[in-house]
Amino acid sequence: MSHACAALTNFMEGYTGTLSQPELQLLSQKLLTLTQNGISLVKENAVTALASTVEQAKEAFIPFFKETLQILVTQLNFYFQKEYKQYRGQVIEAITIICAGVGELAFASEADLVVQAMLEI
Repeated sequence: MSHACAALTNFMEGYTGTLSQPELQLLSQKLLTLTQNGISLVKENAVTALASTVEQAKEAFIPFFKETLQILVTQLNFYFQKEYKQYRGQVIEAITIICAGVGELAFASEADLVVQAMLEI
């Protein structure tokens, strides 16, 4: 699964097409499931693949933004042990990329959640 997530990240970085709502929903659900259930390496690659996907989808990801953000913030609070330091850093980076991807208006409604999560780190 780790390699599949890394391949998706590489694919999305060069992707110039558009992703439909059903495709985005399916991708985000599968990647979020991996962040919640996979081993550390899978979690790291899944969260990076998710960020790359949203970076390409931009505003099309808005319908899934709030739920995704809540799951990622929960991940920051849940995986606080030393061995998850790399994963937590990638989650922070993913949150930043996702928030930038969906745009300022979508981010504004969730800004307090993100700021509070960062203050608790």
